[in-house]
Amino acid sequence: QELMAQAGTVDFGDQVTLTLKLFREHPAILAEYRARFRHILVDEFQDTNYAQWELVKLLAGREGNLTVVADDDQSIYKFRGAAVSNILSFTETYPQTAEVVLAQNYRSTQPILDAAYRLIRHNDPERLEGRRGIDKRLRALREGGRPVEHRQYDTGGGEADGVAQDGVRLWHLDTLRLR
Repeated sequence: QELMAQAGTVDFGDQVTLTLKLFREHPAILAEYRARFRHILVDEFQDTNYAQWELVKLLAGREGNLTVVADDDQSIYKFRGAAVSNILSFTETYPQTAEVVLAQNYRSTQPILDAAYRLIRHNDPERLEGRRGIDKRLRALREGGRPVEHRQYDTGGGEADGVAQDGVRLWHLDTLRLR
């Protein structure tokens, strides 16, 4: 921290904490930013940490012209402090919240979605489905397609080659269908 201060630099964490400090110590500056950003959208909200959530709450204020997009099953930054508790506390902080569960899937087919769902259920009871009774089972809008059989590779390079071959094979099939 001392070396960065001497160099006049900050890291990402400092940007968040220094902004929090600025807004808390200078309400007029916070009011200026609230007026500037009257509507806020936070995508990948499941990957926010406590300080980031505090910053969002300060900016949004009690009015909460705020939309967040989150999927606890996609949270991958716990090692950086991401807290699924932010999702859980969102509706406590903003009780007038309308919750929308997006369950239609445009990319995958039902057999693939069902296989993924069986796998993700191993994270129960910590998931929102278990904690809040939300049905997050995805429904496919495409037909066909089965999950590829289990494959094991000896090296990362071998796995990359296998994935590339599958991609070429699928691209070729799609190209033939278009003709």
